[in-house]
Amino acid sequence: MNDISSPLAEEASAYYNELLRPLFANRKFLIAGPIAVGLGGLARRLTALGAERPFLIAGSEGTGVAPTPEEAELHVLGIESKDILEEHRNLQHVIDDLPGELRRAIDAWDPTDSASFVFSSPLAASRTAAPRRAYGARPAAWAALEDKVQIDAFWDAAGVRRAPSQIVSADYDAIWTAATALDRGLGTVWAADAREGTHGGGLGLRWVRPGDDGRAAHESLRRMADRVRVMPFLEGIPASIHGIVFPDSVAVFRPVEMVVLRPADGDRVFYAGCATAFDPNAHDRKTMRDVAYRVGAALRRTVGYRGPFGIDGILAEDGYMPTEMNARSGAGLAPLAAGLPDLPLSPLCLAVIQGEKLDYQADLLERAVVESADAHRTCAGWAVTRTTFDDSGVLELVRDGDEYRETGSGEEPHGTFQFGPSVMGGFVRFVLHPTRINRGSSTAPEVVRALRFADRTLGTDFGVLRAAKNLRS
Repeated sequence: MNDISSPLAEEASAYYNELLRPLFANRKFLIAGPIAVGLGGLARRLTALGAERPFLIAGSEGTGVAPTPEEAELHVLGIESKDILEEHRNLQHVIDDLPGELRRAIDAWDPTDSASFVFSSPLAASRTAAPRRAYGARPAAWAALEDKVQIDAFWDAAGVRRAPSQIVSADYDAIWTAATALDRGLGTVWAADAREGTHGGGLGLRWVRPGDDGRAAHESLRRMADRVRVMPFLEGIPASIHGIVFPDSVAVFRPVEMVVLRPADGDRVFYAGCATAFDPNAHDRKTMRDVAYRVGAALRRTVGYRGPFGIDGILAEDGYMPTEMNARSGAGLAPLAAGLPDLPLSPLCLAVIQGEKLDYQADLLERAVVESADAHRTCAGWAVTRTTFDDSGVLELVRDGDEYRETGSGEEPHGTFQFGPSVMGGFVRFVLHPTRINRGSSTAPEVVRALRFADRTLGTDFGVLRAAKNLRS
């Protein structure tokens, strides 16, 4: 990666740091999130703006470098969960009813109850933490936009083209009738409603392939949903487009590839992160950005929305087809801002959501992020595994033909492979070095190779995974 900042990047970073410093300086923040490793970035951003040393509550430690005692007061709960949704919800239960020891520690850190509470959990909704009020919390009407059975009506009202779908009761005959009508030959995708709360990472989705009667998919979905959206399975690169809704404008960034892989069998898809190496063709890039502008304006107009959002979809044979809305900060914002190390993007998003009246200069932010994200690409992926790692480690890899292997003596590494514990067993992350990135190409095949390496070398059980086909090159 080129570490030399552009004049535009320096201008934007300086502007937003100065804009936000009076807002965050000398304030206390109580921050909760599922993984301690993931809270360090926000803690450092806030203290760089003059905030006091924060108090962090994490469900588990995670793999990587946790915040130091100098950076934050950190309390790790050691919550056990079977998946990421349960992880977020278990953390919410703790926040809603703080254990006495934890409450006393928070009171000792903040005896005047002056701290603001930030819940860094996109799938949870607590608005207080005994009794500290939330800062940058989204209203229920915004969270409701993530319901997979509601979003198609929003696309239609906003004039956004989408794939055909049907919303039906979680009854097998109703679902199967819809699936039979919508199948284009590659099967259908069934998505649960949000009866049990917002879900992500593909946990509420089932891909019912040709030849599958869908009974297993129905059995699992009916336990979590009253209604199901059925749509055709679309071949193509999964891609998202992110933006931020400001009081009088919308900033839209560049496309991000979602690394969604296909297991050899079964009815699940395999989410493995996101990256910015991939380039849609120029027409599709413009279409995606136009959709985001239209959606951002509709969000502000219909529900008074403020803050970051992301649209997930497929670059299918017929063009870009949105499939769901993330009315919050999405995983794609991190790779988009990877080349802007001094930009306080997370505090900026919190301020916008909170409704702070500032001169945000959305055009400056948009230009800086797009320029930087186009110049500083990422090719990476991550995944959880049922394989348990007692320790953490980082391996250096080289590409040898169509496979990765560990770097030999005197060889220059092509990338790194990190592994370690997670609340669900193990966690792995692959990162290709910037000098090895093939700009424009899909990241998914590289992640597939990296996960094959993990199976061979670390004994993980990812199995046979396949990448999507690019039908729009």
